[in-house]
Amino acid sequence: MSIAVDLHLTILGVIMGLILVSLLVHLTLRRGSALSWMAAGLLCVSVELLVLRYGAHSRLGVAAIAMLIPAIYFCASQAIRKVAGLPLSNRRVALGTIALTALSLVLLAMPVPPTLQYVPFQLASILVFLDTTLALSRKTGRHVLDTGLVVLGFLVLVGVILRIPMFPALLDEPTPWAQFDPVLFERIFIQCMGVLNTGLAVMIVARIVANVIVGYRYSSERDGLTELLNRRAFDALIDRPAASHGAIIMCDIDRFKAINDRFGHHVGDEVIRSFAGTLSLHGDHAGRVGGEEFALLLLDTGIEQAAAVAEKIRRAFDSLHHPAIGATVRLSASFGVAAFDAGVPARTAMRSADRALYAAKREGRNRVTIACEEDPRPQPILTAA
Repeated sequence: MSIAVDLHLTILGVIMGLILVSLLVHLTLRRGSALSWMAAGLLCVSVELLVLRYGAHSRLGVAAIAMLIPAIYFCASQAIRKVAGLPLSNRRVALGTIALTALSLVLLAMPVPPTLQYVPFQLASILVFLDTTLALSRKTGRHVLDTGLVVLGFLVLVGVILRIPMFPALLDEPTPWAQFDPVLFERIFIQCMGVLNTGLAVMIVARIVANVIVGYRYSSERDGLTELLNRRAFDALIDRPAASHGAIIMCDIDRFKAINDRFGHHVGDEVIRSFAGTLSLHGDHAGRVGGEEFALLLLDTGIEQAAAVAEKIRRAFDSLHHPAIGATVRLSASFGVAAFDAGVPARTAMRSADRALYAAKREGRNRVTIACEEDPRPQPILTAA
């Protein structure tokens, strides 16, 4: 059994290294839910390897293995679910896993063949892991790493299924196969399963890191108050040649400084969030490009359609009443609209829309004005009722 000892200790070292990596990633990125499940699973793997090495021939050791193996796959399943944005396993799967594990413990106390004793807890492992792998395979819009997790998950399931009739060999007990070589089984099977399980753990860590990178990228492109695109992200968007024609709407909340001065900045922030929420319901990309100034990019949209969208937003905001402000103070915003052609950046249209916005301000606010390139001072076409 010298080969088994070497394999156990080697795999144990790899698992301990993965636990250390998980802890370092958790401390560095402070994203711990999936990592916590994975670290718990890896810890169970470490204990299982130690039991296989030192206590597999005792009744207590076998009972420990019967509980540890389902726990390993349960923890791994929850880690995969958390990292892929899936809900945790439902109660029926959890109860089924517990019931099958308990059945194995009962059979261990009865005079039945070892193969039969070990079947239920391995079925528990298959149940919980198959449920998660199928849920992940059905997920729409999977990340490429999620696809890798699906492939590895099914390979691990194949290994667990093949292990069912051969598992007694790991404990030096007879198997249904008379010509079976337990040493060869350990050499090949444990190595393969060790590689698959290690690959699965590495894939989970990679998915966690990918999630963190996406989160930081999202944060770097979003305005903290409104969750709209910030100025830098919106500028990058309009500096690229447009794939299609469209329009830009520039918006500014009227007399916002007076609202801030009279009712306080917390009320001003709520007004900004309310306007941003209305804006985000329209167009393709909305951004906060100044304190109370916003921009809305509309693709495949003509100038008249864009003006109608701006008017719809204007009316919705004009009818809004904030409890802290009261009905005596009306909220309003002014809008400038300009069009752009396909294949050119929308930056020029944004400047034209900005000039139209300030023309709307000069004409009395709470209105929509379309930019006219021939006229440096666009005239308002839509006014407040």
